[in-house]
Amino acid sequence: MPVATKPISTLIEKEDLPAEFETAIAATKFGLFNIILIMLSVPVFWCLQCDSNLVSFIIPAAACDLGLDDTQKSLLNSMPFFGMLSSGFISGYLLDTVGRRKVLFLGFCIETLVILGKSVSSNFAFLSLFCFFGGIISGSLYAAMITYILEFHSTEYRGRVQMIIGFIYSCGHILLPLLSSAILPMNLHFSVSFIRFRAWNLLLLISGANSIISMVAFYFLPETPKFLMSSGKNEEALRLFSKMHKINIRDPTMAYPVNQLIEEIVLNKPMQSGKKSGFFSLIWKQIAPLFGQKYRGKLMLAGAIEGLILIGTNSMQLFMPQIFQAAHEYQVAHDGQSTDLCNILKTSTGAQQNDGCTVNLDGNFLVYLNSMTIAGVRLFGYTLCGTLINLLGSRRLLLVLGLLAAVSIGCLAWSSNTLTTLALSSVFLTTSDIGFDVFLTVAVVLFPTTLRAMALSCVLFVGRCLTVCGNMLLPILLNFSCRAPFLFFGSLILTSLILLRFVPNTDKQNMK
Repeated sequence: MPVATKPISTLIEKEDLPAEFETAIAATKFGLFNIILIMLSVPVFWCLQCDSNLVSFIIPAAACDLGLDDTQKSLLNSMPFFGMLSSGFISGYLLDTVGRRKVLFLGFCIETLVILGKSVSSNFAFLSLFCFFGGIISGSLYAAMITYILEFHSTEYRGRVQMIIGFIYSCGHILLPLLSSAILPMNLHFSVSFIRFRAWNLLLLISGANSIISMVAFYFLPETPKFLMSSGKNEEALRLFSKMHKINIRDPTMAYPVNQLIEEIVLNKPMQSGKKSGFFSLIWKQIAPLFGQKYRGKLMLAGAIEGLILIGTNSMQLFMPQIFQAAHEYQVAHDGQSTDLCNILKTSTGAQQNDGCTVNLDGNFLVYLNSMTIAGVRLFGYTLCGTLINLLGSRRLLLVLGLLAAVSIGCLAWSSNTLTTLALSSVFLTTSDIGFDVFLTVAVVLFPTTLRAMALSCVLFVGRCLTVCGNMLLPILLNFSCRAPFLFFGSLILTSLILLRFVPNTDKQNMK
């Protein structure tokens, strides 16, 4: 059967030819529908960011309330990622069979309840438990949302949209310290029955607003047209394409130029009650093609690269609020004097061992301002790379970003003052974060629709495994040598650049 492909002008002349997905989605143009979708993704990504990163701001404030030692701090930082690990394969299976929208809607319903549980936690055990449950949900939702939003865009805009997602995340990195600086210093303390409520509990409760907004949004949003086509629902997909075109063009006289869609081969179908196969057997049937000869190498390569990037990025992201708090307490104790990073870390550890638990939250706005500064650099970086990604291509951009990240974190080991620490950590977290997002745009094109969410879940699974390892290794490496973790993370970034040479160029490749 002849199939319509680009250019779109040919489609208008040959309306009876069935169109493939990339031709159909490109014909909808980029307009109001896409902008609304991106705007509605803001509370989604802020919610997911709060779930994994907010605890790093709470730990310095809650350390004495919960009686946390260094190991417990690392464990609490790791609990969301432990949760993400436990849900990866199941969520990937559900996304590729049940659909993206249903998983997102139900996920945010559960996430709202989990955040409520975290906000009333009054000891280490309960807070850790709810952070773990939150990780289970947010890990599933992240893979779902990335797949969801990219399947509404053509190859021309997919890379830029991923940069916009990174920009939204960077705005969230400003929001977190801004909320923390306003709420955590509050002298709030009261009890209701066995529940003790403090300022950090209030911060957790407020963060639940994003989850509620996201839940309401996905009640009304449609399923992705790519999933509909892959599920054999071409008529429904065609109606959605036509609606997107109408909203984007806003010209009632201009009809959508596609009348037919190709029949895509459905590699997997939703669970049916008539089948005798067990749930985990169905999951394995979904995973198995990824480990076949065709996709096994791509999956292992993508997982290794993203994992090597994430282990340093997430570990340092979660550790930075503690570094800035330690620097603040050093300056308070030494009449405003600054010192090198290693001395700050040694002094902080020694003070806890000798003087017991003390946390100085008075006048520490600079701690949160430093985090906001890093986020501001991220915003600039994503804005710049949104243009460069099409100009340089994904591979060249990843090479530049990786080299900058490796050099900056390596130099961080010899940082001589707080300002230098701030500058180098800003460069590292910006370049490594953008590198992670850029590679995601490469990874999603390497796999077909019916395996894409599962493949993305597997890739993120590896990254989260290494993130947990990084969080647990960090205090051990610091005890061995102050410079050891920074040099270790830098060497992993360089290793990922070597592996990048073996990844196919997907800049002009269409989604299958």
